[in-house]
Amino acid sequence: MTINQFMTKDHRDCDEQFAQLENIVDQENFENAKVMFDDFYSHMLKHFDMEEQVMFPKYEACEGGHCNPTPVMLMEHNQMRGIFAEMKTAIESNDKERFLGQSEALLFTMQQHNMKEEQMMYNLADQSLNSEEIIKEMKAL
Repeated sequence: MTINQFMTKDHRDCDEQFAQLENIVDQENFENAKVMFDDFYSHMLKHFDMEEQVMFPKYEACEGGHCNPTPVMLMEHNQMRGIFAEMKTAIESNDKERFLGQSEALLFTMQQHNMKEEQMMYNLADQSLNSEEIIKEMKAL
């Protein structure tokens, strides 16, 4: 399995959780939405950790700064963290409209971000790193 395959599957899993969360909030089922949000948020943070703690540093170390998209990826992760905070506030206050507005911003950001990772970052990592070792380290987090 390649890094691209492994991480793209994780993107899809996160996307599915996100879609379910939006549906639950749209139905104004905030008790379930709070639990689902926590699960989704934890999954997203684990995904970020796999990249930020394992893949990005290993890639940066071997590439020596030649083609390094990791600063952009990190910036976008931080943008999403800000949106997550807004979404959490909206759920905690049972504010459907605020949540859905933030979820729209997150969807746009995630789609653009995932496309960059899947079409560029992960392929670069697969070319430069030992995919099997990187995936093993990411799974261990």
